[in-house]
Amino acid sequence: MKGNVQTSQKLKILMSIIFYPRGGSAQVARYLSRALIKLGHEVHLMVGSLRDGDPQHDARVFYSDLSLTTADYTAAWQGFKRGRNPISAEWSVPFHPSYEDKPDVPDRVFYKVNRAEYRALQGCWERLFQGLNSRFQPDVMHLHHLNHMHLAAANALPSVPKATQLHGTEIKMLENLEALEQATGVGDQLHDFWRAVLTRSTQSMDHFFAISPDVRQRGGAQFAIRESDVTMIPNGVDVSLFKPRDWDDAHKLAFLRRILVDEPQGWDERGAPGSVRYTGADLEKFKTGSGALKPLVMFVGRFLDFKRVPLLIEAVAEVNRKFERGGDWPPFNLLVWGGMPGEWEGQHPYTLACELGLPNVFFCGWLPHAVLSEGLNLADLFVAPSYYEPFGQVFLEAMATGLPVIATRSGGPLSFVVESGPEANGWFCALDDVHSLAQTIYEALTSAAERERRGANALALIRSKYSWMEIARQYVTVYQRLMKDASLSSITSNSLG
Repeated sequence: MKGNVQTSQKLKILMSIIFYPRGGSAQVARYLSRALIKLGHEVHLMVGSLRDGDPQHDARVFYSDLSLTTADYTAAWQGFKRGRNPISAEWSVPFHPSYEDKPDVPDRVFYKVNRAEYRALQGCWERLFQGLNSRFQPDVMHLHHLNHMHLAAANALPSVPKATQLHGTEIKMLENLEALEQATGVGDQLHDFWRAVLTRSTQSMDHFFAISPDVRQRGGAQFAIRESDVTMIPNGVDVSLFKPRDWDDAHKLAFLRRILVDEPQGWDERGAPGSVRYTGADLEKFKTGSGALKPLVMFVGRFLDFKRVPLLIEAVAEVNRKFERGGDWPPFNLLVWGGMPGEWEGQHPYTLACELGLPNVFFCGWLPHAVLSEGLNLADLFVAPSYYEPFGQVFLEAMATGLPVIATRSGGPLSFVVESGPEANGWFCALDDVHSLAQTIYEALTSAAERERRGANALALIRSKYSWMEIARQYVTVYQRLMKDASLSSITSNSLG
C-alpha cells in the first residue's frame, strides 16, 4: 500500500461534465478528483471549457492541476455573438444546453433543443470519448448531471461501469417543465423528446449518486430509479481552504475595501463587473459609532429564481424596520456575494435594493472560489432562502468557516442543518415567506451568544463528516463494487455463451 491509498487496487477514473466551469458541480468535480488522487487513484477529467475573457471559465485554468480533455465551446460562443446557432452541427463542439430557460443566451434550455441539434451534441461527445480511449482507458466512469453525454459514453465505452451523479438541476428542470405544461395546458413534442432522452440516459447507467436525501427521493420518482441503484453521498468541503481565520476588524475592513472600493466586481442591469462600486465613505456604514464592526450577514450564489435573492432583499427591509432608529441604524449589513455577470432571473437584486432605499446592502460581484474562502470570514451569519436547494454546497463552506446558517425548510439543507438542541448549527425559515425569513434573521442578529454556539457546532460537524477525503473514500467503495459487479456479469455472460 502506497501513501494514502486505502486499498491495494489503483483505479483509473474518468470524471466527466459537459458544462464549462461556472457552478457548483465544477467545484465538486475538481475537489473530488483531487481527493481521489491523494488516495492513490488516477483521474482524468473530460469537461466543457470557454475562453470568453474570464480565466475561471477556461477549464485549463480552473482544473490546472488535473489531467484534462476539454470540449471547447469558444467557437460556438463566438458564432452566437454573430447571430449563428451555437447548438448545431456547424460547430465541431456545439455549445452545451442548460437546465434553466433563460432568454438571449447561447445555452438554450434542453427541452428547446431539436433532434438535429441533439444528434450534433451526442456525436461531439462520442468523438471525445472515443478519442480519449486510446490515451486513457478507465476502470470506471463518473458522469455529472444527466444529459446527452451519458448516451454518448454508453455508445463509445459500453463495457466500462458508469455512475451518474444527480445534482438536482436535471430534476428541477423536469419539475419546472411539468408546472409550465400544467399552467398553459400545452405540451410540446420536444418536451417529450427530451424526457425520452433523459430516460434512455438513465437506463444506460449502472448506478447513481444523489447528493442529498431530497435529491435521492425526487430523482428516484422522476426517473423511476430503484432505491438499491442510488447511493446518497453528500458533497464535501476543502477544510484546508475553508476555515476560520480569526481576523480582527482592521483586517476585515481592509478586505472589504479591496472587494468593494479598490477592485469592485459588483454589477447592475448593464451586466458589467464594476458597474456597482463604493467609496471609502461607504465603508463607514460597516462600523458602529464606537468604531467596532456591525454584524455582517452574507449571501453567496447566482441570481437565479430559485435562489430567491429578491426575497432576501425584501426581508432585509423588514428587519431594518424591526430595529429602533438611532445613530447606528441599521445595526447590521448584508453582503451579496456572487451573481454571474449579466445573468439574473426576475427582478435584479441591486435594482430592488435601490428601489427600497436600503443603506445596508452591498454587492461585491462574482469572485474566485479561493477569494470566497477568505471572504466568508467577514461574516457573522450566512443566509440563503432558496426554493428547494438541491444540496447547498455554499452552506457547508460557510459552516466550515465557523458560521451559523439560515436556510429554508426544504431540499439539501434539511440533511445537515440542525435548528434546535445542543447540536444546533443554524436556523430554518419557512419557504417563500418574507416575514418568516425576516424574523429568523432578526432573532439570529439579536443573539450573539447563540450565533457563536451554533457556529462552533457547524464547524465541528464539517470537520468530522464533510471533508473531501472522507467523501472520496465513500465514492471509491462504490466504484469498486461496480467493477466487481461488471466483472461477475462478464464471467456469467462468457459462461453462458
